[in-house]
Amino acid sequence: MRLPLKKWHLVFKNGNGYCQYCGMDLLSSFEHYFFAEVDHLFPNGEPDRDEPNNLVLSCRACNSRLSRAQHLATFSERKEYLQSESLSKGARDTYNEYLKTLR
Repeated sequence: MRLPLKKWHLVFKNGNGYCQYCGMDLLSSFEHYFFAEVDHLFPNGEPDRDEPNNLVLSCRACNSRLSRAQHLATFSERKEYLQSESLSKGARDTYNEYLKTLR
């Protein structure tokens, strides 16, 4: 379900244009802005799902990884989950190896 544009912009403004999980500047390029997403803390079906206190500005990478964390319903739990070594180490290692091949 898509968020109404007015509400999306409110979430973007409330987040000051930064991913609230990793701190990515979503205004650093048009692509980052274009692909900025809104994370819902409460799962589908909750009556307050689209209320501002349930919406968090997120980059695409963080929001995609959170699709596996629907059991976590607070911002701090979700942020801690994203920073866990078990979730990000493999992706980070693959990224670093790829960078080495480009140099």
